Order: sequence, then structure tokens, then C-alpha cells
Amino acid sequence: MITESTAEVEFHGGRARTGHLTWGQQSTWDGLRQWLPEIKPFFFLTRWLPVPLLLELGDVLDVVGELMRRHESLRTHFHVSASGDVTQEVLGSGVLRVEVHDRPADDPVQFGDIVTACWQRGTATPFDHSRELPIRLSIALHEGIPVLVVFALSHMAADYTGTEVLVTELAALLQARADGSPPPPVRPSLQPVDLAASERSPAGQLLNVEALRGLRAELARMPPATPARAEPASPRYVGADLDSEALPVAVRLAARRCRTTTSVLMLAIATALVRCFCPGPLHRLDVMQSNRVTPELMGSVTTLNQAVRTVVDLRADTFADLLRQAERTMADARARSRYDTRAAREVVRAWGGELEPGTQFNDMWSTIPKPRAATAVMDTSKSELTWPATSDAEDMVLYLDTRGTADRMQLVLMADTAVLAREEIGGFLLAFERIAVLLATEDVPLERVGELFADSRVEPLTG
Repeated sequence: MITESTAEVEFHGGRARTGHLTWGQQSTWDGLRQWLPEIKPFFFLTRWLPVPLLLELGDVLDVVGELMRRHESLRTHFHVSASGDVTQEVLGSGVLRVEVHDRPADDPVQFGDIVTACWQRGTATPFDHSRELPIRLSIALHEGIPVLVVFALSHMAADYTGTEVLVTELAALLQARADGSPPPPVRPSLQPVDLAASERSPAGQLLNVEALRGLRAELARMPPATPARAEPASPRYVGADLDSEALPVAVRLAARRCRTTTSVLMLAIATALVRCFCPGPLHRLDVMQSNRVTPELMGSVTTLNQAVRTVVDLRADTFADLLRQAERTMADARARSRYDTRAAREVVRAWGGELEPGTQFNDMWSTIPKPRAATAVMDTSKSELTWPATSDAEDMVLYLDTRGTADRMQLVLMADTAVLAREEIGGFLLAFERIAVLLATEDVPLERVGELFADSRVEPLTG
């Protein structure tokens, strides 16, 4: 029988200070407040990693304490004033309570099930950011020996890329402790309080002014709502995931052949597929930007990503036309991807109110470092389509995310069934993969895109 107990991570020696929120933090905070009390998946980032052999529980606790000392976002509380303003309070020292699960040798429970159970507990309730540190940590033992570290992180503490930075650093710290070698040096990075201060500087305010100017230009050509094509299902929004080893290979080869980036290529494929069921000629598009454009930002463990409101033109004669348009869209999005989200909301309000739902494109996979030894094999037979999520309330027609590892991509789609039927949701992902594979070696006419989308429809599994 698994023994459950608690332990404590102590952290000391960090700076204690308070400050404003960054623009990214403010955007995330407002998003959390919008959806509560409903708990959305984006509230949390979940990860696990193995513990090297020969480490004791105390070693793991010490290493986690060092990690928290290095990254102020992990030891921050958030407080709301009577006027609604939010400040962040960084703790210089403190304690994090940790769940410990010790599995005896004869227990049949698999460690994968323990990880899932830890994630379920860690994401069952929203964080109380005024009293709780933004990380919930569990350590799985086997006969008293640490095997796995499992955690759920608040989106207020990190975004997807920041979480990957955190996991990489934690793994390196654990390995150094196991090897008896010095810990890796602290990577130069901006802490959230420092980033917030830079955003309030004249240079930061100039970024905001330019971003809001671009937003006004996009609002001037914002299209009407995407019309419904069918009676929506219940729940209305259905999510599907495609886990593919072929996509990373195909996307890299196709981007190289088309002389563009992987993000641009995937946005162009997505636009080509949207043309199959949206009448156009214009379609609202939100491009999520990671905003990690300098070495100091690349190493930051905070929430930096922000959505850039754009409009995409669905009129095109060739896929090459969509590629050139996607290049312009991504370049414009990068140029105005950091801004004061509350000021942007006022711009939208002055323009005329709420934005109609559109498509959100969030490419998190392209920020992952490339593998040293690349393969040219595009085997789609191992791709796995699953249906992990449903929802009754979203604010976009389509959410298309890419994430995963250097060698495996997860293509994730959450869609409104009033616009995209259930069987078309899986078909969108399968067609995306097939188009990428074809583009690796040849041009794909837009008529062929429509055929691939129609041929790829698949009914989701039920029960």
C-alpha cells in the first residue's frame, strides 16, 4: 500500500520585494478572473521528471529549494487592492509543503498512475495566489528512494516555454547533486518585477504605443462573426489531440523547402484548412507570441506570452500566397506582441465593444531546440488521435496549439461544433499532418487541401 506523507522545501537567501505585474502577468490574471469559478486547463502547467539514482529525499528537497531561490516567480504572492490593482510580493524565504508518495516493492500501482493522480489533485482547485505559492509539488518514492518529481504550476508563475526552462534547470540541478559536482550557474534572466519596471520605462511605453496603433489598424478591418454551419453539439466545444512523430520531420523539411520558418509554415497550413469551412474573405486571427526575443527573456521563468489581434485574408490562389501572407502576419505580430492588455481592452471598447470569435494560433513547439541528429523519416502510422477535452464555454471558434518535444509534436485543436462538426475536428488535425508531409517534398494546390480535409474526417470515440 502506498504511504502518503508531507515534507517541506525551505528556500532562503532570495530578494524580498514588491512590484507591479508585467503585461503578460496582467493578461493571465485577467484571464483567470474571467473564467473562475470554472477551472480551465490553461490555469495550470503540469510536468514530471525522473530523479537520478543515489539521491535521497532530502537531496531532492534541497535542490527544489535552490530552484525556488533562483526564480522569483516561484515564490510570489499576488494581492488585489480595493481599486482592483494587483501587485506581486516576492518572498525572500519561506516553506513549500510537498506531497510524498512512497510505493512499496509489492504494490501493483504503476508510477504513471501516480503521476496522473498527482496532476489531478494539483489541478482540482484554483490557486489562492494571495496565500499560496504558485507551485504544487509531489515526490514519488520507491521503497524510500526518490523516483519522480511531479508538479502543477500556476500560469501566473510561468508560460509553456518558461516551464520548459524550469524543467531543464531542475533536471540539471538534480544530476549535478547526484554526480557530486557544482550546480550549473544561474542563467541570466529578467525576473518579473524587473521586467514590469522596464515596461513602465519610456522604451517600454513606446512598445505599448506601437502595439496599440497596430491594434487600431486591425480593428478597422475586423470581419463579422464566423457563421454557424450546424446545430452545435453538447458540450458545444470539443477538443482533439494528434500526437505525431511525422510532423516535426515534415514541418522542418517543408519549412526549409519553402524557405520560411516552421511557425509561418504551420500558420499557412492552418489558414488553408480554415478556408475549407469559413466563407471569408476575412477571418479574425489571434497569434499567441512567446515574447522571448532576447537572452534575458529566453531564460525567464514567468508568463510572457500575449495574444496579438490580427485579421487574415482567406483569398489566395496558391499555397505560396498563403505562405507570404503568413510571413507578414507573423512579422507584424512579433513587432507588436508586448503591450498593456488593459489599455488594449479600452481600445477595443472605444472601437465598438466585443470582438467576434475567431481562430487562435499558439505555436509553442517551434521554441523547442532542434535535435542534433535529425531524421528524414515521416511515418504517420504511429500518429495517435485522442479526444481529451470538452467545454461548454470558450471565446474563440478554434484554438490551435502546437507543443511537444524536438522529436514529437502534439497538435491540439479545441473547436466550436457549430462551425466545425465533431468528425471534422479530428479531420482537421489529420489533414494538417498529411499536408505537412506532402509539402516536405512538393507543392500542394489549395484544391488538394480541400480534398484532404474532406477525406480525413473521423468520428471521435465515445464512452
